[in-house]
Amino acid sequence: MVVALSGIHALSAHQIRTMLLEQVNLAGRHLDPECLNRPLDEYTAAAITNYLDYRHRRWPNSTNPHLLISRNTATTTAAVGTFWMDKLVKPLPVGLDRLRQDRILEEALASGADPLHLAHVFSLGAKTSLRYALAVTVSRAEQMTEPSSTRS
Repeated sequence: MVVALSGIHALSAHQIRTMLLEQVNLAGRHLDPECLNRPLDEYTAAAITNYLDYRHRRWPNSTNPHLLISRNTATTTAAVGTFWMDKLVKPLPVGLDRLRQDRILEEALASGADPLHLAHVFSLGAKTSLRYALAVTVSRAEQMTEPSSTRS
């Protein structure tokens, strides 16, 4: 579920750690972390549903309002910590920041490097969305100037 939230929805580790249950609307098929109101795809919805089933079996009486909980936070209202999140994703070949960046770059490629689109879809600031758009534009320009014998 964490990988889907980062790799598909480009949420930061902080956004994932602090997401509340009320910000997940499975029936309405949307996520609303930090008032971003994003459509919820089938894969992420299934991952969240499976996690919520696990959460309910493991901590049936927890009143913690956060989506993610641990044995330390199940009896509190606190979000899981950065150490817990880092330990959770440590076995992955890349970190959540890299997944998030790759997702934004993928969208930049698909949208024609439109910084306004990136800013809207991922709630990025102007400088950040321009940086992603520029990275894709530079990458395309480099590919166009490579000799054809080196292209794969």
